[in-house]
Amino acid sequence: MRKQPVIFSLSEGVAIILVVSSFIFYFISAGTFNYYHKPPTQKVIVAFGDSLTSGFGVQADKNFVSRLALLINNPVINVGRTGDTTATALLRLDNDVLARKPDIVLVLLGGNDFLHNTPTFSVFKNLEEIIKKIQNSGAKVILIGVSQQFLANYEMNYSRLAWDNKIAGYVPDILGGILLRRDLMHDDIHPNEYGHQIMAERILLVLKKVLELK
Repeated sequence: MRKQPVIFSLSEGVAIILVVSSFIFYFISAGTFNYYHKPPTQKVIVAFGDSLTSGFGVQADKNFVSRLALLINNPVINVGRTGDTTATALLRLDNDVLARKPDIVLVLLGGNDFLHNTPTFSVFKNLEEIIKKIQNSGAKVILIGVSQQFLANYEMNYSRLAWDNKIAGYVPDILGGILLRRDLMHDDIHPNEYGHQIMAERILLVLKKVLELK
């Protein structure tokens, strides 16, 4: 007996198309087929520091934190506070930083301690406690040194702190070549937007490597 060819009627074809379309729509909605529109994985990155981090003297979208966010296409939360010392920053670490469950924390502190003549031992004891608390939370630390130009003793301590605590990234002498440059400074101690651009580029080199770490 000859087998009859399989013939689909128009109504059956439409029904099958509708069923298949429904499955495709379901999987796209669930993300199974959404290869091209799936947003990249975002990291929770927090910038923790004093007026250098908060961007004193420049527009909010011109400070190094905002520029970094654009350069890496990932938000960077700015919790810099003008006037902070390592001691006052330590007091707000839990609420302002750790509560956000960060993946990476940029730490830029110490300048105000120097201006207040805080003993170097106390400064770096506070910084080490900040670093350890961040690391214990599971986040990576990028430590940023202030200025070898005026704070040579500080800069050696930043380097030693980074080495001893095996931090993920270290940016030395962030204000090197910026201080005393009228075209790069807002005032005697705060960079202008061009100075912040240089800061962002220096930090970017280290941040990109840390982002690649698993």
